[in-house]
Amino acid sequence: MNKRSRLRLWAFRLSAALLVPLALLVGLELGLRVFGFGFRPSPLIPYDLNGRRVIGDNPRFPWLFFSRDISRDFDPFIFVDKKPAGTYRIFLLGSSAAQGVPDGAFSFGRMLEAMLREAYPGMRFELFNTALTAVNSHVALPLARECVKHQADLLIIYMGNNEIVGPYGPGTVFNPFYPSLALIRFNIALKSLRLGQLLNRLADVPILKKKAPPVWRGMEMFLERQVRADDPRLKTATRHFRSNLEDIDRAATRTGSALIFCTVATNLRDCPPFASLHRDDLSPGDKRRWEDFTSQGTREEAAADYAGAVRSYLSASAIDDRFADLRFRLGRCYWRLGDDENARDSFLQARELDTLRFRADGPINSALREIAAGREARGVYLADMEEVFRAASDRGIPGEDLFSDHVHMNFNGNYLIARTLFEKIKPLLPEGTGRTGGLTVGAPSAETVAERLAYSSWDRYQIAEEMLNAYIKTPPFTNQLYHAEQVAKLERDLLDLRSRLSQEGLQRSAGLYEQALARAPRDWWLHWKYAQLLNQGLQKDREALGHLETVIELVPHAVRGYSGAAFIRQRLGDADGAMDACRRALAIDPTKVDVENTLALAYMTKGWGDKAKALFTKIIDRQPRYVPAYLNLARLSAKSDRLPDAVDACRRGLKSVPHSPDLTVALAGYLDQLGRREEAIAALKEALGSDPRNEPLNEKLNALLWEKALKK
Repeated sequence: MNKRSRLRLWAFRLSAALLVPLALLVGLELGLRVFGFGFRPSPLIPYDLNGRRVIGDNPRFPWLFFSRDISRDFDPFIFVDKKPAGTYRIFLLGSSAAQGVPDGAFSFGRMLEAMLREAYPGMRFELFNTALTAVNSHVALPLARECVKHQADLLIIYMGNNEIVGPYGPGTVFNPFYPSLALIRFNIALKSLRLGQLLNRLADVPILKKKAPPVWRGMEMFLERQVRADDPRLKTATRHFRSNLEDIDRAATRTGSALIFCTVATNLRDCPPFASLHRDDLSPGDKRRWEDFTSQGTREEAAADYAGAVRSYLSASAIDDRFADLRFRLGRCYWRLGDDENARDSFLQARELDTLRFRADGPINSALREIAAGREARGVYLADMEEVFRAASDRGIPGEDLFSDHVHMNFNGNYLIARTLFEKIKPLLPEGTGRTGGLTVGAPSAETVAERLAYSSWDRYQIAEEMLNAYIKTPPFTNQLYHAEQVAKLERDLLDLRSRLSQEGLQRSAGLYEQALARAPRDWWLHWKYAQLLNQGLQKDREALGHLETVIELVPHAVRGYSGAAFIRQRLGDADGAMDACRRALAIDPTKVDVENTLALAYMTKGWGDKAKALFTKIIDRQPRYVPAYLNLARLSAKSDRLPDAVDACRRGLKSVPHSPDLTVALAGYLDQLGRREEAIAALKEALGSDPRNEPLNEKLNALLWEKALKK
């Protein structure tokens, strides 16, 4: 065989070695698509709405970054692909602070849209909030690239809090951290293929189970993922952040979309660090001396000797200045002494040293400023929210006047961001009818915005209750300095808000919703929130159901309308209607345990106890911290005169969710029915040890003690 023939043979072998596996992979990918395996990875996808093509959020897009059982949800949106004439279209990208946690109905995006519509009635404004809880710039980049394809006039970026703890960050629990940005992007691209999704699903098989958390536990999931301020991975993560934002800039520039980068404001004054670590080389002797000085300082601080406390804390800092809590204690004492400069510096250092990195740090905000610098001619602008919040805060240090927790703004903070963005957007608006008010038009007041969004006393109470019980009373907040003091204050505030929720007050809240809906009858958020008030506050289930049916009409691709309607239909005894709504919801997203819970309740109503029990058990196996499934399983057992099984269901739940008030109250009730009142009282007292002011626990305990006293 001559040399040319040998070369041809080797070329053939090499081609076969490469092309055959490639052909097999392509064939497998096509086969998976043909048989309907997997999901579309695009964040925005087309829908058919009454014969009209529209674009909406894809509820399964987050599955690229989170396992399905802990995936986060968009607040749904839908729009006509071809932008109507006279329309200004805005997309907002970010994470939970931009989404408006704890209640997206009052996010700064919603406020901004209300302001623009109020100030410029001659123009149509569309603002679509694509923010998602727990995401970072690795998620925002594909979102931005998709948004600019749909005639975006403006992109607003408010993110940076999750660069370390979000997907592919060094402090994350969701995915591995990769030093190489190219490898991260390859990983995302692979998951976009059906073949990659198959591999990802195989990784959820128990024998191959990944270390990612099986259930969503909020910030508590990150307790073991501390990252020191001098960890070299932080610089890598900041570099990735910058690269992702620069690529977002390029995507917007190519399509002519304007872009506003926002620095990220954080709570400095009223958010102690979530975790602290001593420096690595601290000797046992130095640690004892550090603890002595710190203990002395805490005693002096408690006695209001703030000058003495500062001296003691500075002595401890001379031994180890890397402990975040110490820096916060110093800031608090400087604040009480009126030394604002040193207070601010200390609070900033406390944030930078916090080893549970849920707040955007200095390098993240510096990157945002540098990316936007000098690019206004290209349509790239900076809204320096960190500076805006500093200027608007008491003595220049942001705290509870603008924040509900570490990064999530209260109504005032969200309004401040919306007003700042309003001023940035005014000069960007096109000439014509939309600017009949001129550039001198002022931002609508906070009172006007509250009216347009129907922000009522009912909503204030619901938000405060959610923040206290779902956030502040859970880890890692429970590990913060001065936590008991904070909880006591928030409980007093909550009682004050509750005192205003008389029947007359609830009716006033309902009136606000009626007025807001008269102005914006196709605002699904208003219908959704009004349905909650009617259902939970005014006990008007049928009226609430009507508003939920409107939510389904306005955002038919979203789970929440069907889920809410199913729950109310079940309460009204319409088991068949509830089951139909549940099945439609689960066809959109099969991971929703709250929908499965309602479906199991409908089975109970139909008398299908075995099916209900099987479904409650399935829910518990998948989401062992989902309290309603335990409660309903216990209720099913009690209904069948199996009280010991009801007790067992409650105890099983308390193993997964220790001291749950709902489970403890239910357990006490079943024990009492079995004649085991002393056990019931003991269970209630144990739960009150961790939450002594919990009202349902105290009410149940007092009732049992009263009954016990009467029998003596």
